[in-house]
This record gives sequence, C-alpha cells and structure tokens, in this order.
Amino acid sequence: MVLKCKTVSKVTRSLTADTKVKINAAKADNTAKAKAAKKKSVKDAEVESEEEVSEEEEEEVEMAVSKRPAAAQKKAVEESEEEEEDEEESEEDEEEDEEEEEVANTQIVAVEKTEATEQEIVAARAKELKAMPAEALKELIASSGLEKGTKEVMIKTLLKHEARVLAAALEQKAKIRAVVVKRKQELEALSIPELGKLCNEKGFKGLKSKPERVQRLLVQWQEEDGVDRALNEIAQVARKEELQAMDCSKLHKFCNKLSVDPFVKEIMVERISKHENATGCYARPAIKEEEKATNEAAKLDMVDALLANEAQRKKENDARSQQEEALLRKRKEIKALSVEDLKKKLAKKGLEATGKREDMVEVLFIAEVQEDAGASRKAELQSKATQDLKDLLSRNGLEVGSKDQMVKTMLAHEAKSREELKAFETKVGEEAAKKQKQLESNSNAALKELCESKGLPVKGDKEERIERILEEATKEREFDKVVTLNIRSKRQAELMALDKTVVLKLCEEATIDPFVKDVMVERIMAQESEAGEAIVANDVEPASKKARVSKK
Repeated sequence: MVLKCKTVSKVTRSLTADTKVKINAAKADNTAKAKAAKKKSVKDAEVESEEEVSEEEEEEVEMAVSKRPAAAQKKAVEESEEEEEDEEESEEDEEEDEEEEEVANTQIVAVEKTEATEQEIVAARAKELKAMPAEALKELIASSGLEKGTKEVMIKTLLKHEARVLAAALEQKAKIRAVVVKRKQELEALSIPELGKLCNEKGFKGLKSKPERVQRLLVQWQEEDGVDRALNEIAQVARKEELQAMDCSKLHKFCNKLSVDPFVKEIMVERISKHENATGCYARPAIKEEEKATNEAAKLDMVDALLANEAQRKKENDARSQQEEALLRKRKEIKALSVEDLKKKLAKKGLEATGKREDMVEVLFIAEVQEDAGASRKAELQSKATQDLKDLLSRNGLEVGSKDQMVKTMLAHEAKSREELKAFETKVGEEAAKKQKQLESNSNAALKELCESKGLPVKGDKEERIERILEEATKEREFDKVVTLNIRSKRQAELMALDKTVVLKLCEEATIDPFVKDVMVERIMAQESEAGEAIVANDVEPASKKARVSKK
C-alpha cells in the first residue's frame, strides 16, 4: 500500500510540478509589479506633500523660535524630533500591514482558482505530449502498461490514465487525512490522566498541557506506521465486504484462480452425516413398502369401512394360518430326514453340517423357510406392473432399470436389509444387557424411585422393577437411539479417514453443498495478504491456476 502511494505521488508531481511553477511564477511577478508601481506612486505623492508641509512648518518654526527664549526653543526641537519618530513608526506599521494583506490576497486567489489551474495543467500536459516525438510517446505508453495506437489515440489514453492516477492520489491523500483526523479525535477524547499514562509508557516527559500530549502521541503514532496500519485495516474491511457480496460459485472460481483450497473436510463430513441421518441410514433397517391407496376407503361410510376392514383382517388371518400350517409341514418333513440326508442338504446349501441332529434340523428349517420366502417375494415382485416397481425402488433409494433387473435389485436390497436388521437387533440386545447390568448395581430403593419417575408400577421385588424399566426403555426405543448414535459416530470416523477428494465426490453425488462462504473469504484474503497483493476490484482477476485440494 505504501509503495502504491509513493508511485501515485511521483506521477502526480511529474504531471504538475513544471506547469505549476511557471503559472505561479508568472502570477507572482505580475502581482508584485502592480503592487510595487502602486506603492511607489503613493509614496511619491506622500513625499511631495510632506516636503511642502515640512517647508511651511520649518518657516513657521523659525519665526516662532526667533521670538522664544532658548529653553523654549530647545523644548520645541525635542517635541518635533519625537513627532518625526512616531511618524516613521506608523509608516513602517502601515507597510507591514500592506505586505500581510498582499500575502493573504495572493493565497485567497490561489485557492479560488484551483479548478482553473487543473484545467491549465491538463492543457499544458496535452501540449507537452503533442510536442513529444512518437517513439518517446510509445515508450511512455509501454511503461504505463497501455496499448499503442495512433498519436492522438495514445495522447488521449495517456491523459485518461494520468487523470485516473491523479484521482487515485487525491483519494489516497483524503484517506490519509481522514485516518489522521480520526486518530487525533481519539486522543483528544481521552482524559488528561489517560494521556499522561500513554506518554509515560512511551517515555515522554515534561508534557503538561493536553494539546502537547496529543501532538506528541500523534507524531509517535505516525512514526510507528500508524497511518499505514489504519489504511490497511480500512482496505481489509472493504475487501471482506466485497467478497462477502459474491455468491459461492464466484468465490469458488476465484479460489481456483488463486490456487486456494475452498473445502473443509470436517464440514463436508458433518453435512454428509446429517444428510444420511435424515434419510434413515443410521436408524433401524426397514423396507419401504408400497403406499396403500386410501382414496376409495375415504369415500365409504363408517359401516362400509368397518366391513372392509373386517374383511381385510379375516383375509390376513387366513393367510397367516396357511403360512403357519405350511411351516409346520415343513418342519415335520425335515425332522423325518435321516442324519445323512440332513448333512447332504446342509452341505448343498453351503451350511455347516455339524452338531446334534436337532441343531441341524433347526438350521435347515430356517434356510428353507428363507428360500421359500424369497421365491414367494420374487413371484410377488414379478407380478407387479413396471411403473409400480419403479416407484418401489425409488422409495428405497435404488436405481431403476429393466423389470428383471429391478426385481433382482429389490431382492438383494431386502436381503441386505435383513442382515442389517439382524446386526442392529444384536447391538440393541448388547445395549439392553449393559443397561440391565447397570440397573442391577442400584439399590431397590433407587429402582423404586426410578420407576416412580417413569410412571411405572413400583410393586414387586428388584428383578421385577428392572424388568419393567427395561421393557419401558425398549418400548420408547431408547436402545435404538443409542445404537443409532454409535453407528453415526463410526460412519463419521470412516468418512474422516477418506481422502478429501473422495469426500467431495460423495457430496456431489448426494447434491450436498460443500462450500462455506466465510471460509472461502477468509482463505482468499489470507492468500492475498501472504502474496503481498493489493486489494483488487471485481473486474480484476488473477492468473488462472489449477485449484489445490488438500488431502488432509
């Protein structure tokens, strides 16, 4: 910033120094000549009149003296000498007053004609550039970073450029004055004891009055680069407001050009975790079935609705009864098999054929029940319309495709959900066991108070109260919440272990915004500060660079 001010000051002095000297010298010469002539004529007239008066006075004095005694003559001579000295002093005072008025008038005229002087400076500069050889003008254009052209075009371009530089210099001067005035007002707002304390800290002694202390502290502040620091703070605030006004896409492009990493892994991981939690990724696994149509049921009256519900309930009970009968037949058939046949069937299904006969029967029974359920579910899915299948897959966040492919995808998803549900319930059982152990360590009186706080019956022994508390916790899904929180924490740790580019890709796939405006603004300003770059405007863009993405 200081270098920029010095450059502007040099250009300004080069534009105005010669012309101002010539104009001011000519004006001063003309004014001085006019004043001198006027003063001389006035003095000549005064001298002539004084000579005439003095001659007449001398004659009168001589006549009077001749008639007076010696003592009177001596006194008259002394009085006349005193009068002459007073007249000389009054003349000198008048001359000094006239000189002061001339200086004041000259200053007033100079201030009033500031605009005209600037116009004259521009005209003189244009005349100077026109008189300059073409090669010298081209060199000047090149040194200013401007484009070459015809002589007239180059002169206009250069004049506009110099006008901008001059305006920037004047603006910088106004800023400097503003910060100095502000600092002066801050010091003047302090009390005398506070100023005295500051002076003592700086080692200033012998300053008694408030103006002296303010003046000395202000000078010290300037010597310690206080002006530059104040200007830098103003520029930083303006730059931050400028960047904050941009949207995230523009800031992202700006970060790419400055080779600044705009992403924060912790924030991206937190947003991914929040998105997955909202979509039920950490909750108890469940398959989202088709939404049952209720429009027709709403049109029926209460009696018809009750009859329809009763028919549906009877239909479900019949289906359940048939399913139970089928399971009983299946278990009976498996129990009728020999040990060798059981081992063969288990091996064919890829299951371990060891243990007691009852254990092998139970394992084979569960496997065949699952196979039968899978075959039944496959037939059910294949019987659905293609659009219904698409809707079902969309509700479960699965990709759609051909009908056969969608059936396979849905069956695989359901099998995975069953495995996840089994693992989830195992974790719920572990949390319930931990809770039970914790409750067993409490006294019976403490368990009674806990039952009362939950609105549960307090009768019974210790085991009954623990059972009631565990049943209530299971009903309120307290163990589910603990398991969900643990799964989410584990997932966050897994995401943090990934490379930042992988996390960014996950954000893009889930349409999650990975940007934080405040972070981008802060990093852009830090990059500009470290590079020592001046604060740039919106239309100024740095050289294009590839964005740097940290892998941490």
